[in-house]
Amino acid sequence: MKRMLFVCLLCVASLTLHAQHVTIEVPAMDVKENRQETQRRDKDRSAYQEEFKAQKVAYITQKVGFTAEEAEKFWPLYNELDSQIKAVHAERGAAKSAMYKALNPRGSSEGRTLAGDHRDAAAPPARKDRKPVLSVENALDTFMATFEEESRIRTEYHQKFLQVITAKQVVAFYFAEEQFSHKVFRDFVNKQVEKKKK
Repeated sequence: MKRMLFVCLLCVASLTLHAQHVTIEVPAMDVKENRQETQRRDKDRSAYQEEFKAQKVAYITQKVGFTAEEAEKFWPLYNELDSQIKAVHAERGAAKSAMYKALNPRGSSEGRTLAGDHRDAAAPPARKDRKPVLSVENALDTFMATFEEESRIRTEYHQKFLQVITAKQVVAFYFAEEQFSHKVFRDFVNKQVEKKKK
């Protein structure tokens, strides 16, 4: 009897030890500090994008061997192309997001964890101000149309490039643009490797 009582006390004691709550304090930021932090990050991002663009222009100009006159005619065309392609990519991303939401309305994990299914408890309240989700068919049509649109834009600007620089320079430009992308990726990977070594 005493042994049974002792075992029960041990079980209850171990349960109370596991039931201890751990609190983690997160430093609070007021709204003004948060807004300033966001503005600083946006400025940093803009500065980085400008620096990246300048490096790209310098790299391609050097690789292709543009004269000042050729560069003056070429880069405005390239900037037009770049902005149109970015708009098409944004449209493609929105269509892809709509397709994903149509297939997985609650996200990829759907609230499942090792501790169980928490979908209903974790589901955010429905918002009425959200844009309606495109149907899967419309989103798929839009997604596929963006590839055709991108191809059309690139073909149009390819012809415009040939009017201001030689065919050999256009080929050199395409290769230089690709080489720059590879260089940026390699530099990024090398930085990550260096960070892990430290």
